[in-house]
This record gives sequence, structure tokens and C-alpha cells, in this order.
Amino acid sequence: MDTRIQTTAADSTMEEVSGGDHGYPIGEANCDRYMIVPHGYGEGDSGQVWVAEFNDPQPAPAAHSGAAVSSERYWLRVEPVDGAAANLAREATRRDIPLTLDRSAPGVAFTLVTLALLPDVRYRLSLWRQQESPLQLAHAECRGRPRTLEGGFNVWYGTCFYGEADGGALREAIEALPAAHRPQVSFLGGDQVYLDTAFSNTGWGARFIPGFSSRNFSPLGFRSRTTIRRRLNAVFTTEYLRNWRRGLRAKLQQGFHYFLAGDHEFWNDFPNRPGFLPTLWSRKVRDEWQSCARELFDAYQLPSGALSSQFDVANALKFFVLDTRLQRAPGRDANFTDTQTFAAATTWLRALDRPGVLVLPAPLLTRWQFRDGRRLKSLQVKWGWGDHSLADTGQYQDLVRAIRDCSQDLLILAGDVHFSRLARFDLGGKLVVEVVSSPLACLPSAAAEADQTLAEFPDRPTDHIRAEVEYLQAGSAIGKGVGRVAKSCNNNFVTLRFEPGAVDGDVRVQVVCWNITGCDAQRAPSVDWETQDLVLRKRPAVTSTVAAPTARKDPATQIKELSEPCES
Repeated sequence: MDTRIQTTAADSTMEEVSGGDHGYPIGEANCDRYMIVPHGYGEGDSGQVWVAEFNDPQPAPAAHSGAAVSSERYWLRVEPVDGAAANLAREATRRDIPLTLDRSAPGVAFTLVTLALLPDVRYRLSLWRQQESPLQLAHAECRGRPRTLEGGFNVWYGTCFYGEADGGALREAIEALPAAHRPQVSFLGGDQVYLDTAFSNTGWGARFIPGFSSRNFSPLGFRSRTTIRRRLNAVFTTEYLRNWRRGLRAKLQQGFHYFLAGDHEFWNDFPNRPGFLPTLWSRKVRDEWQSCARELFDAYQLPSGALSSQFDVANALKFFVLDTRLQRAPGRDANFTDTQTFAAATTWLRALDRPGVLVLPAPLLTRWQFRDGRRLKSLQVKWGWGDHSLADTGQYQDLVRAIRDCSQDLLILAGDVHFSRLARFDLGGKLVVEVVSSPLACLPSAAAEADQTLAEFPDRPTDHIRAEVEYLQAGSAIGKGVGRVAKSCNNNFVTLRFEPGAVDGDVRVQVVCWNITGCDAQRAPSVDWETQDLVLRKRPAVTSTVAAPTARKDPATQIKELSEPCES
């Protein structure tokens, strides 16, 4: 639904019913039932906004798998709140845009709206419905894409949200986040839901080991496909509704969001057969499970259908968002995305003419688990008792080559691995920095500590590419006990503030890793680690690829006064 043209008829209608009052409260029932999520930038100065009505799972007829499309008429109110005076003067009044929730999936009716937005103007979005009196149903806010970095551009990144372990901590952290760090754009790098764990938690024994119970051995494979879909939809819909309406809600209402898939949007190490969940050993169950999970992912996280996204900020910084999970094929050395999406990503890297940010679900700086000498680990991964890393995929080496050929400094955002970390290396005369953040709320059975033992990049030999890795920061560990608890990093997310550098074309970046587990006297999340003086340099464009990395003369000019890594 495109709403770039003003809808004056809707404006007058809503003026009549609302009397010009912007302050109608949202009732508890409506807070649970409706939601607005700004989803990402569109073409030009536009933005995409997701509007949804939730429906709790009901025992449905066996032949029906989706929710009914809502026939109600709604209005999306778009109100400029603050921004540059010149921009505000161009849009002094609000817009009221009629819409219908014309798409559906189990438990949700929704639509995706494209809005024209003025640069760097903050908007308040609200959903309304006319009954006996005007009723406000939901609200959110977003800001138009800026045309300069002078005022700063804030980004947020987080992965892995196990709702049952959250207890409202993420909401409190988001609401108390200092204003200077609140994001215009957020990237949720994967595992916003744990569908395999949610399924297992419905069986006996899950309260002792979350994600492992009698349900792991459920004989679903002997049921009809219709029965399988009905049972899975009930579990999956409940998990999505709980996370969107509760734990993630405060985050999703603020700024634009890009969603990538982790494996747990399906099952552990998707699409490979998981060893610990025998229910999924059946091909029939895996096919139905994948279909049900993908329908919900497309409804909540990917309504635009775009498998990759890219946008520029202020002619100073370029972003590319690359999903490496949704199109991944099973097995060792399988592709992590389709050839068209991969070509777009590698072309973007090689054509960069200013600093870039590559957003991934999982780290680039990772181990190749099928290397000679790691036979036990490779067998565990092959049999489904471990996860395939990005280095275990067939397109990894070509991605490494494209990064080598990139002429500009590059920052990589990644997650999934249940620790936070900041690392850097010099490759082909440029700086490559990887920021890792995970988890938002840790699955108790999947704790981890920061891995800083990979001395060179890449671990998987690729041509003659070789770069020494420098680890700058790592997340602190929880507790001093024994076992997995002692190896668990604090729940965390990162914010990045991009500002103009001292040299024209350079970009200064402040990276802060926020500890959700702890908070300060003002209830804001505490700082786990940070760096103030990271600089991404704009370098001269090159017309040929670089065959081998060259040493940097003065790495201290890139990152200054960094503290030693925290103990983990």
C-alpha cells in the first residue's frame, strides 16, 4: 500500500471524529491487540510501516491454517513532531491515511504501508478506529533518513531473544537508554523467536532443561500433514504473539527496523537436520515445520519480501543488510543465499566508494569447522550436534575475496554466538572492524563466552589472504560458578553513533555495548564496554583488485586509547 499522496478526505474525516485531540489513551486490551512497527527505509525519502492486529490462537478447522483478513477500516495518523524548521514548514499538519489490514498469517492480520517522510523529521505514528468515539489503538515513532551526519546517526544491533528468560529487562533497558544513543535504525540479527524451544517446552521435563523435554520425541511424523500444521501453528503463533506483544514491543515501536533470520526462527542449525530434536528427523515434519515457520517470518519480519537491503546515509556511509539463513541450503559447503542476492552483496562490496557497514546474522570472523585436525568437531556438526558456521558454507570464500577487493574501510555487525566482542584486522590496505552482539535474553542451555582465539583471518584458507586479528573488547561474564553458568556473557545489545570525522569523508564511530543484566542509578543499562575513537576512512577508489594485504603504517590513528578486553 503506497501512501505518498496526501489523503485529504481522510484528514477531514479524522478531524471530525477526533476533535483535534492527539492524546487519547490506549487501553490494555488494545495494547495487546494492535501494533505499529516501522520496518525500514523505502525508495527515496520514504519509509515502510507494518500495522497489525493480533488474534490469539483458536481451535480452528483442520483445513484452515491462516487468520481471517480484517474487514475493519482503520486510519494511520502521521504527525511531524520535531526536526529542522525548514523541513517542518513543508509538513505543518498531520496526515490521516485510511488503511485495511489486507494480509494475514496464523494469529495476525497486517499490512505494509509506504510513507513519504521528510529528511530528519521525527514522526509520531498512531493507529485509530472509529466506533462510538474515536479510539487510538497503537502508536510508534520514526525519523526520516538524514541528509547529513552532523547531528549524528544512531544504529542499534541485537540478536537472540529468549522471551521466557527476559523478565521485562529488555523493555526497561530500552526505555531508560540515554537519549544520545537512541537509534534511528535497528537491526535484529536473528533468533527473535525460538520456535524449536517453544515446541519442546510444551512437553514434560522442559522446566528442568528449557528446550528439551518429552516433546522432542513427539511422533508427529506419523500424523497427517494437516494435523502437523495445526499443532505447529498453535505453538509458533503463541511464541510470536508473546515476543511481539511483550518482550520486544518497546524496542519495535522506536525507529526503523531491519530483521534477519537466525536458525531458531526455524530450528537449531536450520536447514540441517538437528540431532537433539528427533521429531525433526522426519522429512515430512521438517517440510511442514519450515512452511509454517516461514509463513510467520514473512508476515512479521519480512513483509516486503526483500532478501537483502541497502541504503545510504548522507552521502557519507553505505549499509548492506545480508541474510545468510533464509536461503541457506543444507549440508557442508552449501550456499548461504541465492546467487542473485550474493551477487548484489559482492558487487556492493567491490563498488564501495566510501565507508560501509555490512550487517550479517552471524560473524564473518569464525572457525572453519571442517578443517583437517578437527574431525570430532566436524562430525558433531555433520550429525546435527553442532552448528555450521558461516565459514562452513560454500559462498564464504567468495565473500572473503569480495571483502579483500573492497577499497574502503568496512564495519561488520554480527551476532548469534551468545557473546559480545570487538575485533579488527587490516586487509588490502584498509581497516575491517567486526562488532558482535548477542544475546538479548540468553537461552539457559546455550551459554557461551567470547571466542578470541582465532589469530588470523580467514580461518578457512582463501587464496593468499591472511590478516592478523586484534581483539579489542569482549563482554564480561556472569558469575564465578562452575559449568555453563560461569561461561555465560551478560545479556547485551550494541549502539553505534556515526558522526563526521576530522578529515572530509571519514566517519567517526562510537560503539557502546550495553549490559541488560545490570543497570545504573537511573535504571539505564550499564556500559559493558565501549570505544570512542574508531574512525572509518574514505579511501581512494581502486580500479583493480588487491592481491594481498598490506600492513598499515599507524593503526593507532584508527583506534585510540582502547581499554584491555574484559575477563570472560
